[in-house]
Amino acid sequence: MARSLALRYDGRGVEREELFQVAYVGLVKAVQGYVPGPDTDFRSYAFPTIRGELKRHFRDYAWSVRPPRRIQNLQASINAVEGELAARLHRWPTDQELADRIGVPLGDVRDAQRALGCFRPVSLDAPVGVESAMSLGSLMPDQENTFELVNQLETLRPAVENLAARDKLILRRRMIDHWSQAEIAAEIGVSQMQVSRLLRRIMSILQDALAA
Repeated sequence: MARSLALRYDGRGVEREELFQVAYVGLVKAVQGYVPGPDTDFRSYAFPTIRGELKRHFRDYAWSVRPPRRIQNLQASINAVEGELAARLHRWPTDQELADRIGVPLGDVRDAQRALGCFRPVSLDAPVGVESAMSLGSLMPDQENTFELVNQLETLRPAVENLAARDKLILRRRMIDHWSQAEIAAEIGVSQMQVSRLLRRIMSILQDALAA
């Protein structure tokens, strides 16, 4: 059970063996704190204890770039309700829906979402796709040219809005949440190669919009 829970956090910037060790610590704490009784179940007690230990480890030790504790705690709250809302709405929740569910201002949720890459920042030299020659850095505008930056943002806005819902999700996961292609593939139920092809198609649409 401990290893199974640990694997849910695999690929987020912490070595797998370290995750196992943290989960084992949570298991020991569960054993020490559990009080047997006719109406109690050890698994029901151990599961949140182990998961809490894993989350605390990420909160306290796993940040590559450490945001304020308020943002870290809000990030944990978002993670806790995102899946629940997605299952109920049959789509990914908006920032406003997350804010309403958690009971915080919309701006706070957006601040926490901007910090999503702090566990595992992606190199600007990372390719957009497996077979793509484009890197993330090549898609970023020159920050010194403010006019060009605004112009490109306004050009891309309608192009992104016109993307299908799944394409928007893929773009968000890759460019904002910094998920790997394997993680995206697992979420939307396709192969990693299909995700690579979808990303190339999406990037092509956005580049065509900039070139128009």
